[in-house]
Parts: sequence; C-alpha cells; structure tokens
Amino acid sequence: MLKAGFILLSIILACTVFAGVSYAANKVYPEKNERNVLQIKAILLMVLWLSYVSVMSLNGVFLDPSLPPRIPLLLVLPFLIFIGYFFMSGRFKAIIEVIPLHWLIYVQTFRIAVELLLFGLFMVHMLPWAATYEGYNFDIGIGITAPFIGFLTLKGKLSRSAIRIWNFLGIFTLVVVVVILNTFAYRPWLFDQAGTILGKGFGTFPFTFLASFFMPLAIFMHIFALVKTGRTKS
Repeated sequence: MLKAGFILLSIILACTVFAGVSYAANKVYPEKNERNVLQIKAILLMVLWLSYVSVMSLNGVFLDPSLPPRIPLLLVLPFLIFIGYFFMSGRFKAIIEVIPLHWLIYVQTFRIAVELLLFGLFMVHMLPWAATYEGYNFDIGIGITAPFIGFLTLKGKLSRSAIRIWNFLGIFTLVVVVVILNTFAYRPWLFDQAGTILGKGFGTFPFTFLASFFMPLAIFMHIFALVKTGRTKS
C-alpha cells in the first residue's frame, strides 16, 4: 500500500510538472514545433531521471550506510545541480516569467501526502518517530497552508515579503527533515538507534523517490517562487 502511494504520488507530480511545462510552452513559443520540442524534452528528462533512480534503487545501491553517503551524492546533488542550472543559465528566463506565482505555491500542497506517507513508514517501523509530523518534522504545516497562501497570492492579498518568508520557512522545514533522515540513515547512534533506516528498506524502490523527486521538487518550487518575487514583475 505504501509503495503504491509513493508511485502514485510520483506519477501525479510528474503529470503536474508536465502540465506546467505545456502551459509555459504555449505561452512562450508561437511555433508548434518549438512547443513540442520543449514538451518532449521535459518528458524524456523526467522518464530518464525516475528510471535512473528506480534502477539504482532496485539494485540496492542505496542500502549501504557507509560514507560518503550515496543518497545525497547520487540522488539529491544531481537534482540540485539541475535547479542551479535552470535558474542561473538564463535559458529559461521566458518560462520563469510566464508561470503564475500562485501555481508554484498551490503545488506545495502535495507535502501533506508526503507527510502521510512518512507517517505510514513510521507505522511499519521503517522510520523513527522523530521523522514524522508527530515528532520534529513540521513540513506538513507548509502543505496545509499552501492552498491558503496560494489563494491570497492570487487575490493580491499578500505582500512579496510575506510570500518570500513563507517560502523560506518551507525550505527551512525541508532542511530539518533532511537532517533528521540523513542522521538516521548514516549516523543513527546519535539518536541512540542501533540500526540504520536504510537497512529497514528506506533505501529501496520506491521510497528513494522522497530524496530524488519529492524533496527536490519542493525546493525547486520554493526557489522558483523566490526568484519571481525577487523581480519587479511576476
């Protein structure tokens, strides 16, 4: 059931991203061929990335708790490099301009589902209590407030400063979760735990989508929103 939840959420998020790309393509490119090229590139990129993560996970690459940590290096870092390239290269400036700011906030609602899945992993003893919303993981608050912040943004009821603060808070809650999970994965004795969560199956398919897709996508949307609110027009 939990595996199905991770896979289903991954599919929903991939479709959401593609819908956003298609919207931007229609706004930016007048020629159909140009729109198609962007859409095809987006599909291929997501398929290749998720396939890479799946193959590596199914082969047990991420079950090794030794250093250097494989999940941060092989899953998180490549996605963060892509995020840096997307916003710093200048090639996607037009796409950044046309995506509505409130969309980027609404999408963060998916973090409610992520937190419920994490709690499910806790219930089957794969994750510790500290990694859930009953422990030290407050990320569900961002998911719960996202629809309201998005609506107020759409209606122009929030200042840019308020929107930026919310996005910075969202990044901060993610960092807290990342620190907790990485500690339990690679240094569990710091929490008086004898075994690593990787050995309990957290480093297997499809649970690695958390580190390779869910978390980086949330960061991507936050940075996207911060970039837009940092400009004179959004």
